[in-house]
Amino acid sequence: MKKPFSRLLCAAALLLCSTLSIAQSPDLLQAAEGGDAQSQFKLAAAYLTGRGALKNDEEAARWFLLAAKQGHAESQSNIGLMYGRGRGVPQSDEEAVKWYRLAAEQGDADGLFNLAVMYDDGRGVAENQEEAVRLYRLAVAQNHVSSQSNLGYMYDHGRGVAQDSQEAFRWYMTAAEQGDANSQFNVGSMYALGRGVRQSWPQAYFWALLAARDGEKDSAKQQEIIAKKLKPAQRAKIQLQVQEWKPKTGRS
Repeated sequence: MKKPFSRLLCAAALLLCSTLSIAQSPDLLQAAEGGDAQSQFKLAAAYLTGRGALKNDEEAARWFLLAAKQGHAESQSNIGLMYGRGRGVPQSDEEAVKWYRLAAEQGDADGLFNLAVMYDDGRGVAENQEEAVRLYRLAVAQNHVSSQSNLGYMYDHGRGVAQDSQEAFRWYMTAAEQGDANSQFNVGSMYALGRGVRQSWPQAYFWALLAARDGEKDSAKQQEIIAKKLKPAQRAKIQLQVQEWKPKTGRS
């Protein structure tokens, strides 16, 4: 089974800058320069993605850091990601952990998730799978989809918690129903193998197709194997169901 890792940019920043235009909003720059943390966050997001401003990782990091130092949780999580990836700042797992922790202490779901990943992998902090599980659970309480998927992985492999295929399937399915392609792949695999759930080739095929539709690159081979277990009419019916399927609302 597969586990998602911390994302390069938290969803909040991407969503904010989708409607942001620095050229058309001089007040934003003025507010950011005046010390408004939310404006600094929006400006950093624009520089990071190149939407509304020329893409510039160094400027993005500078504005995220200014907002983060004022206690802006989303900026703390994002500057942590930039330190973790070495974008606009020198790569440093220790600095990444520092900022993730500050965001997590404020209950920020992305900060909790990213800090959990660092504990899970032993990056910038001593490996501690039990702590990773604790943090994933806190983010799960906010319906954080990637944390649901990773919690499923922890149960699947007995990392920081007793191995439990049924609990693994439960959390994979929770994330899969909200459109997480990695979890859809895992749900399809568990249906195919009969692990944590009754074996079902139709369900395995359905979730494998969804995973492929939602961007899971490794699901093509899975589909090919499972398709051989079904009749053409069954495959056609499931393909139609996939076309009509819509995810539940969640926070990725």
